Amino acid sequence: MDVNNQIQLKITKLGSIKKSTISSFFAVLLFKIVLDLSYYLIISKLFEYMKFSLNLNVIKLFESYFLFFVIFLLIPKSPKQLSILMVWLLILISYIPILTIYAFKNESRIFMYAVTYFWIFVLLLLRLPSLQLPSIKESKLFRFFLVISLSIISLFAIYNISGFSFNFDLTKVYDIRAQYAQTKIPLAGYFLNWVGYIVNTAFFALFIKKKQWIYAAFVVVLQLLLFSATGNKTFIFALPFVLALMWISSRKNPLVYMAVGLIVIMILGMLSYWIAGDIWTSSLLTRRTLLVPAQLAFCYFDFFSSNGPIFLSHSIFRFFLDYPYPLNPPRLIGKVYFDKPDMAANNGVVGDAFMNFGFVGFILWSILLVIILKLVDSCSKGKDKKIGIAAVAMPSVVLANSALLTTLLTHGLLLALLVLYLFPKETPVKQSESYE
Repeated sequence: MDVNNQIQLKITKLGSIKKSTISSFFAVLLFKIVLDLSYYLIISKLFEYMKFSLNLNVIKLFESYFLFFVIFLLIPKSPKQLSILMVWLLILISYIPILTIYAFKNESRIFMYAVTYFWIFVLLLLRLPSLQLPSIKESKLFRFFLVISLSIISLFAIYNISGFSFNFDLTKVYDIRAQYAQTKIPLAGYFLNWVGYIVNTAFFALFIKKKQWIYAAFVVVLQLLLFSATGNKTFIFALPFVLALMWISSRKNPLVYMAVGLIVIMILGMLSYWIAGDIWTSSLLTRRTLLVPAQLAFCYFDFFSSNGPIFLSHSIFRFFLDYPYPLNPPRLIGKVYFDKPDMAANNGVVGDAFMNFGFVGFILWSILLVIILKLVDSCSKGKDKKIGIAAVAMPSVVLANSALLTTLLTHGLLLALLVLYLFPKETPVKQSESYE
């Protein structure tokens, strides 16, 4: 190739990079605008009784767009690694909703900037070299033994909870949850989450890829049984969500598709209310999925900034430190801020960081999060990206709603790493062009 052709190729790549970055920026910006409008027009009016008040601070609104721009500049634009897709998802469903709550509820400026510095630190640390794990010989037998064992344990637990009965009525989930809580089957919460969040999603992707429809259908049935037995709505939405992410991950600019997908969901929620008076769509998909974790992050900051951090005394350090409260943190926050001690007001990664170690927690948790993301990349190296995203999709979402250490064990992020590590490598293919 002569010099002129090389120059022309570089110019073409540069133009493609610029176009891709611009489209990503406007897609994510539009996502933030629509989320702000949804809060202003729908959520604050319908759910004020749930503390979604409207106390708009115009200065903080402009600040929120400035902070959004800063974070977007640092976000990697090329999905060359699985960790990048996870970070994109977390920015969309965790950081940007916090910006909305910050402006429209006039929340703490110091916490908002601390959360921003947390993500800046994460994005900078992600530029460090990946961790290297030793290769292992593929063991299909061990992989399927793991899956079959967990599935059998889950089916046994489901039978003892509900006797293999199906429920498709979302209005009965709280009754089902109460029944599930009364069974008190040892370790059932761990096994059911592991199967519903990791095993089913990863192997569903594998079966879809290999067109093994009978096995895929079995996964769907098992997922419906998990929902029917526990009342956990996440189980019923997990497989459609994973299918959507599998498709998105194969697109030329996945970040645009992620943002547009969330935009469509929010707009449908607003239209369903204005046209049909339906509040369920906005409540479940916009309020519960995006805004409740953001709201709770500020609740955690407010409480533990006044009362001091707990240094994991409710968790792994409980044998060395005294936990100072009669209720665990989610129920404590539920009682103090919503007068509902039975409410599981679980916090996401940033609220968890501050709750345990104050502002120092943002540094510690950002390092731990990056180590996990680097392990994701190492375990998924050479593996099919669609199966990889299927394995880590639900833990990524859960990180916006649950404590980091809880996500690792209870919600199966460690198991996701193991599953990725055990999956066989794909035949090398030519990498897509970078969009940075």
